[in-house]
Amino acid sequence: MNGWIQAGALALLMACGAQAGAGVAGTATREAAEMIGSNGGRAVAADAAQEGAAAATKAAARHGDEALPLLRASGEAGANALDQAGAKAPEVIRLYARKGDEAVWIISEPKKLAIFIKHGDAAADALLKHRGIAENLIGRHGEASVGALNAVSRGGAQRLAMVSEDGVFSASARSAELFGVIGRHGDAAMDFVWRNKGALTVAGLLGTFLHDPAVYINGAKDLIVTPIVEPIAQRTNWTLLIGVALAICFLPFMARSIARARAALKADSAK
Repeated sequence: MNGWIQAGALALLMACGAQAGAGVAGTATREAAEMIGSNGGRAVAADAAQEGAAAATKAAARHGDEALPLLRASGEAGANALDQAGAKAPEVIRLYARKGDEAVWIISEPKKLAIFIKHGDAAADALLKHRGIAENLIGRHGEASVGALNAVSRGGAQRLAMVSEDGVFSASARSAELFGVIGRHGDAAMDFVWRNKGALTVAGLLGTFLHDPAVYINGAKDLIVTPIVEPIAQRTNWTLLIGVALAICFLPFMARSIARARAALKADSAK
């Protein structure tokens, strides 16, 4: 029975190939027909064969020979991905050319495919580098998180996800800028954000850090102490403060001198 189904699908596709002519679309359609007909030696159900034949025929006729490697590797899933991508279908084809079979993992899942279509190759790299982590982060924070994901190790990506859950990247209007810092400085920045995630939810401290993040990441300044101490130091009248301190230090000596002077005056008066 399955042989008859495959034969029927093959005949349908070959007929479409003949109508397409001897050009690129015709060649692509015929190769798609051979792919569906052989099916790698696997048995297929009637509905699956018909749906696969229709999808492969349409994709091969529309996209030509360039789509064939993708269709060979992914079958109907690849055809559906090309259909979902619409005008960006060539980008899906190029993704397979760049990543090979790894790309099938992305295009076979609608949510991952949608992320790739929206955010491009960098998002695909992040999805493949941090499987199980990147999808949710990009879905929540969009393109801002892509560079950060590509810049950190697996451990850094795990911390990135946990900090996101804590609300650090959405605490204020500028919080998402932390992704850019992590994208530029990698795991070192991610470690700093992890250690100071509470402080970075305070708008004032966040702004101070974003003004010159490198000095904090490299340990030249401390995020908690420096922003508090420096403004106080800048506003302090050190001349007056030192004068008061000296006066306090010498006050006992001055009191004793005054007391002795008074005693001397009294003695002179008594004489």
